Amino acid sequence: MITDLYTVYRTELLKYCCMICGNVSDAEDLLQETFMKALSNLDLLEELGTKERRAWLYKVARNLFYDLCRRRAVAKKNIVATVEETDVGFSEVETAMILSMLPPDLSQLFIKRYFEGYTSKRLADEYGLSPSGVRAALSRARSILKEKLKE
Repeated sequence: MITDLYTVYRTELLKYCCMICGNVSDAEDLLQETFMKALSNLDLLEELGTKERRAWLYKVARNLFYDLCRRRAVAKKNIVATVEETDVGFSEVETAMILSMLPPDLSQLFIKRYFEGYTSKRLADEYGLSPSGVRAALSRARSILKEKLKE
């Protein structure tokens, strides 16, 4: 059933996602998340008619987009708060350069936790780690950054 939904609605849903996201990369991510949500709700979708399934997919895509916007707003607020607290005031370029000092896996984890507002539990689920493993990795990332910034 999920294959049928994907085949039928992929193109039009991608266009919708592009329209609301404003770029193809975010739209493709949104489309993927939408179908992942559909996959985890197959029992519900089987009970719905064709029009209702289509409406459900669009509603899920829209809600996931809203969630993305909220996460980004929280991340921006956290960045501003962090800059105000530390009074360092790194620019986006400086921040990117600093984060490039980390190994790619730690950098992604660091960004998702501190800039995008993900919880340790959510990151643990996403990366197949325990929450304490995520916290240990983040601690390691902070230590690396402290050492690099001292230099």
